[in-house]
Order: sequence, then C-alpha cells, then structure tokens
Amino acid sequence: MRMRSWTWWQGGIALGLLSTFAMVLLKPMGVSTVFPSSLGIVLKPLFPGFVEGNAYFQTIPLSIGWEHMLVLGIPIGGFLAYKLSGEKVAAESGGLSATSPLTAFLGGFLVLFGARMAGGCTTGHVLSGMSQLSVAGFLFAAAVFAGGIPTALLLKRRWR
Repeated sequence: MRMRSWTWWQGGIALGLLSTFAMVLLKPMGVSTVFPSSLGIVLKPLFPGFVEGNAYFQTIPLSIGWEHMLVLGIPIGGFLAYKLSGEKVAAESGGLSATSPLTAFLGGFLVLFGARMAGGCTTGHVLSGMSQLSVAGFLFAAAVFAGGIPTALLLKRRWR
C-alpha cells in the first residue's frame, strides 16, 4: 500500500508548528551542538584534564538530552518515510550516482565544522530563528537559499 505524500506546503506548516512547539515547551531546536557534546562525553573519562581545561567544552552541556534524540530521529524518520512512501531513491532508479562514504563523511564534517563556527546549524538559525521572528533567522534563510539553489542547479547539471 502506497501512502500519499505530503505537499511541500503541508510539510512546511508541520515543520513550523513542530519548531514553535519545541521552542515554547523546551528551547529552540538545533542539532549541531550534539556532536561536540557527544565528543566531550566520550573524551571526559579518557582525558578528564583535557575536557575540563578546554574552554570550548565549558560552553556546551556534556549530557545527553532531547537534542540527542532529535539527531537519532532524523535518519530514522528519513528511513521510515522512504520505506512508507514506496518510492525509489534517485540513485536506485538510475538518476544521481551514489556518493562514496568517504566523500559523504568529509562533506558532512565540513558542514558540521561550518555550523559550529557560525554558532549553530540551519535548524537553529533558520527554523528556530524564524519561529522566533528573528531578523537574523530570516536573513540567514535567504542566504541559505541564495547559495543553495544555484549549487543544487549546478550539481544537477553535473550529474546529467
């Protein structure tokens, strides 16, 4: 049985409501801090002096919280949505070529590094910033799309 897909605007409304709901009940959503927090949790028993003396680790919580569950839920939710939709991914249907695991890891690392340098990821800056009606959130969203759309078009042309 194939489930009906959401339209872009239904997904956008659902994401906006979820973001606002999370912000009101907990705090603004964001996921990039989870990675250095997890690293600090792993390193603290191994190198306690390094973690306690590191200024960066002092600025982030070294505990497992709801953000960790959000990070786990992203790939699980994506996988479930893919399986329930009954549709084929472009790489499986002869479209885009699959990326090597090393290239995907390096790309993900660079995105995460940039997000930490910027003080947060697109989840925090765009979704949470816009649901708070932050001018910076709207400006960052415009910059993301201004850079993302031409990049996507360029990559689409390259893969044809």
